Amino acid sequence: MNKKYQVVILGGGSGGISTASRLIKAGIKDILIIDHADYHAYQPSWPLVGSGAEKKENSRKKMKKVVPHGADFLQQKVTAIQAVERIIRLDNKEQVNYEYLVVALGLQLDFDKIAGLSETLGKNQVCTNYLYDYVDYTYKSLKKVKVGNVIVTKPSTPIKGGVAPENSLFTFDEFFKDKKKGRPTLILKSALDSLFPVEKYRRQIEKQIEDKGISYDLQHELIAVNGPEQTAIFKNLQTEETYSTPFDMLLVTPPMSAPDVVKQSTLSDEEGWLNVNKHTLQHVRHQNVFGLGDCTNLPTVKMGSAVRKQVPVLAENLVAQIKGKKLPGYYDGMTACPIATEYGQAIMAEFGYDLKPKESLPLDQSKTNPLLYQLKKRAIPFMYWYGMLKGRS
Repeated sequence: MNKKYQVVILGGGSGGISTASRLIKAGIKDILIIDHADYHAYQPSWPLVGSGAEKKENSRKKMKKVVPHGADFLQQKVTAIQAVERIIRLDNKEQVNYEYLVVALGLQLDFDKIAGLSETLGKNQVCTNYLYDYVDYTYKSLKKVKVGNVIVTKPSTPIKGGVAPENSLFTFDEFFKDKKKGRPTLILKSALDSLFPVEKYRRQIEKQIEDKGISYDLQHELIAVNGPEQTAIFKNLQTEETYSTPFDMLLVTPPMSAPDVVKQSTLSDEEGWLNVNKHTLQHVRHQNVFGLGDCTNLPTVKMGSAVRKQVPVLAENLVAQIKGKKLPGYYDGMTACPIATEYGQAIMAEFGYDLKPKESLPLDQSKTNPLLYQLKKRAIPFMYWYGMLKGRS
């Protein structure tokens, strides 16, 4: 295969599918989406699956069912991006040429950067909610644990679903709430220096943690796991000291980074992220390349809600670029972070690049509310499948 398309989209996640839908509505007809996956998943549901509040089967659909009519789909893994030559190389040794490129490849999960983790994941009460095949084990482990330490980790790197560890932490607490005699000790170990980047919501998250009696340490990063002995090794990033903590259940959020294919291309910045203008989403050096979502260096929390705001900006600007017009779309960094504080209650942090609250509902979204929980659990997934992916949200 050595075919040329007007627009090639790398990634069949929320950003890639939604962008294709928008471009088709704008009259762009020669589009190819490339992704290696069989399924498209709504991953924000996975922390709820791991806590027993949702069924994982509801979180995904066959990729071919979400690819919009009017776009071609190629199920292959991208092995190289040659931006100067406008060539995409695939793992079947073929190549695709393009006029315009959209990079929406998401994040790479770096489980191997934590010593011993890969060997024990899915065993010895070591869990993660970042892999579809493992979220059932999270709930199985949760039901099994009776005493001791239940540790939830958060790495120093950016992560997709930026508040997923907090969602798990609070719903775990709710799971153990009805225990009449004793209960495990819940511990958050975060490598970040703050519980949240926006002060208004940070105060509320801190209050929730303290009211629930949850222990937490900031700037403590998981660096190794001994599964058979059920011990986790952490590094205090302030003192550089390492120490070991026993656990009866360990929920790991792995370090994450841009995909290797982005890091190894001329499209990346010094840290490996896709280097785009934070307002127009156009690449800073290649005017025919645009990017959005988790693989970019956009300075915002990496959430599906951020992608929802980025998609219309990217589509509008790409169409303008194709037509030789000035780019009209402007992204201000808006994102939304729904955090389930317990079953039936949630807060909803909304803000932009300036880290100031920009709430869309006529209520204080920093305070727990059953409406916000139903938005997280029911309304947002519905809008995702039937609105955003179809270019209507």
